[in-house]
Amino acid sequence: MMALTGLLAGCSQSGPKAAPELPERICWGAFSGPEVNRILVPAEKADHQAERFVLAEVGDEVSCRIYADRATSFRAAAELLDAESDAEREMWRFPDALPLGMGTVGSIRNGGAATYFACEPAGSFTRSGKYVALDIRFTRVPDEAKAQDALPGLLKNFLIFAERELRCTGGTART
Repeated sequence: MMALTGLLAGCSQSGPKAAPELPERICWGAFSGPEVNRILVPAEKADHQAERFVLAEVGDEVSCRIYADRATSFRAAAELLDAESDAEREMWRFPDALPLGMGTVGSIRNGGAATYFACEPAGSFTRSGKYVALDIRFTRVPDEAKAQDALPGLLKNFLIFAERELRCTGGTART
């Protein structure tokens, strides 16, 4: 009986978990760490992993992930596509998606938001890339309404960042 009491006392001292702390800027500097942090699940530890933001050839895709206690909690991804129909197909593959007036065509859905825009990335080897698709997803959140409210602003920041970083020519995104 004493061992059980000690075990329970140890648990009560640890208190509830808080959302993990993130750096001031995350995911290539596209997002505010504190803004994303407000939406993450409580966790002991958060890890940030981002590939280099380079989209030079059609089919190139890069992503950034935030892990809360080793489980993906947030993901941002960008992909260079050749055809607008490919970008549109990606936008509407979720039946619960609602239109969002951002980029060429944007949508918001439960736990995520996406858009695409016309772009000929500066420095592209083939110059065949024409569209950049952006996608943001929260996979685990304690407050779904708070995540849904934050998604349009996060997507706008991602869109502004991607256009600036890729030095796009051939079209500008609506924001």
